[in-house]
Amino acid sequence: MNFRKVNHLWQSLALLLAPIILTLLLVFRREMSPWTWMLALHLPFLMFHEIEEYVLSPMSFKEFFNTKSPLGSGRDPEYPLDEAYVFQVNIGIAWPVVIAGAALADLAPWMGMAMIWFEIIINNIMHTVFFQGGRKPTYNPGLVTNCLVLVPYCVLAIVTAAGFFRWWDWGLSLVLGAGLAAVLGSKTRVRLKSRPDGDA
Repeated sequence: MNFRKVNHLWQSLALLLAPIILTLLLVFRREMSPWTWMLALHLPFLMFHEIEEYVLSPMSFKEFFNTKSPLGSGRDPEYPLDEAYVFQVNIGIAWPVVIAGAALADLAPWMGMAMIWFEIIINNIMHTVFFQGGRKPTYNPGLVTNCLVLVPYCVLAIVTAAGFFRWWDWGLSLVLGAGLAAVLGSKTRVRLKSRPDGDA
């Protein structure tokens, strides 16, 4: 599979889908339970974030992560993230789990909350803390939508969940969300150490 072309397709498609999905959610707000609606908002918000990372930013998030961030290789634009990794994280994990979380909001409310924890660990902290290793804050692809959209959304979701979550909802969501983040962190470290030049 040509992941570069596939990624270009879904990233461009997100430009069309994100505002349409958000508009439909606003129109049909009264037809959905509050928690279902809250979790359904996650998809267009995530899409807006991905659009900034891969479409609007002069340097894509992949290139920035690999060559400019303290978590990357420092010089290889394909390590540790490559096009296949970008596809797996966004289309293979994030979108399906977010959609499933919204679809099962009333049956398994913790599932959608797992992706809130995932956002906090992978996006909220990463964009605002890990990527700000210099003497003063600098821009990184995805920073604006993270600060203005995802951070407020995650806080609102947690406050909303606090109104009805039971202890096992918190526990299951945290285990799944942190687990997904840990798997990606481990995979990233393994890829970083297995660069073709062998220089870890």
